[in-house]
This record gives sequence, structure tokens and C-alpha cells, in this order.
Amino acid sequence: MKSHWIFLSPHLDDAVLSCGGMIWQQIQAGGRVEIWTVCAGEPPAGPPPEFAVQIEKRWRTGTQSVAARRAEDIAACERLGVQAVHLDLPDCIYRRLPDGSPLVNGEEDLWQPLPDTELPRVDELAGLLARCLPTRCRLAAPLSMGDHIDHRLVRTAALKLKRAIHFYADFPYAAHSNMNLRSYIQSDWRRERFTVSEAALDAWQSAVACYASQLSSFWSGKDEMRAALRRYSQQGGGSLLFRKPE
Repeated sequence: MKSHWIFLSPHLDDAVLSCGGMIWQQIQAGGRVEIWTVCAGEPPAGPPPEFAVQIEKRWRTGTQSVAARRAEDIAACERLGVQAVHLDLPDCIYRRLPDGSPLVNGEEDLWQPLPDTELPRVDELAGLLARCLPTRCRLAAPLSMGDHIDHRLVRTAALKLKRAIHFYADFPYAAHSNMNLRSYIQSDWRRERFTVSEAALDAWQSAVACYASQLSSFWSGKDEMRAALRRYSQQGGGSLLFRKPE
């Protein structure tokens, strides 16, 4: 039986950024792969938080940012031969606390631990995944390296599931020299390494290039992005999963 993988992606780029070469290789081997992006929902009604407006200006996506990013993700997934599934939780930059104030007011808030007010969202996501994930699929989720609040949310929800899970390192955060991989994995998790060929690297780079709005968050342009992915791949990045037993 050919493998059926589902990769959980916090945002409309994370799984492709982190695992694009591995995913392409799985497809070439005859497997089926889906990417389920969690924070792909429309912003709540009303004016967006000021920080969200600032971020949208950097992305150059205007008031239709979610639609633009979904289109980028569909193009990237098509490049890899993957099915894109978009869930409806808004990105943290759009979410608000129960009192109506923004969850995120600035860059520093992106890296905060999950506040108690976000824990019901964790339970909702875990419940949805428990109901909707096929029993026989192989599930991959982010380690949450870099500690972005949305990555923490997806990891925490995945850990609530009573099933084996493969965790992937979050690129580009995983490539930072001060990142300690061991602090994100547990001692009983088994490493599984996958092939990422030169052709897979090329597909990976091409897929990431589809996220035009996001490149400026990390690189000066496509050439720098391609070079960064090549270095990461040569160091073994993007080819390793960490399997948590059931």
C-alpha cells in the first residue's frame, strides 16, 4: 500500500518551507500527500489590529491578504503535486483576546507562550483533527522551533491526539545557529530520514518561490532563498522527521 501523508502547517507556507523536498520525493515514490494549513481563515469582521495592517503592508497583499496567500499556497502545492486543505482559524495577527484587544500587538508577541485564552482553540483543533484525519494516514506536525505562537498551537493540538505523529523541524528557524533541536524532541522519539535529491531540491525551491508575499520576511529575494535552502539541505535539513509513538 502506498503511503498517505498529511502535513499540518501552521501558516500558508510552513510545511512547504520546512519539508518541500521530502514531500516532492514522497509524491515521486507514488505516495499521496496533503497539506492541511491551520491558520488559513479569514480575519474576523471589523477593522484589523494595527500590527496586522503593518504586516499586510510588508506582504504587499492589501486587504485581501488571506485570499492572496491561499492562492500562493495552492500554486506551491501544485508545484509539488500536493493537495492543499485550508482550515478556518485566522492567523494570530488577526485574533483577539476575550476583551477585544489584539492577541498580537507587535513582533515580540509572535513568540509568546500560548496564553490560557488560546487553550480552547487548541482543544477545538485537536477535536477537529481527531474527527477528520483518516485512520491510516501518516501525520506530520511542526516541532514549533522558533516558538511562534501559531506553531506552538499546532504542536500542542497534535500532541493531544492518541496516535503516532511525525514531527518536522520548522524552517527557516531550524537553520539558526542558536536553535537547540534537542529541546523540542523527546527521548523516545525515533528519527526517520528521507531522501532529498537534487531534483527534489529544485522542486522545493520552486515551490517556496510561489510565496512571493512571504519571501521578504526572511530573504532579500529568490536567489538568497534558493541559496539558503541549498545550504540547509546540504546540512541534512528538510530530510528528517521525529516519530512520536502512539
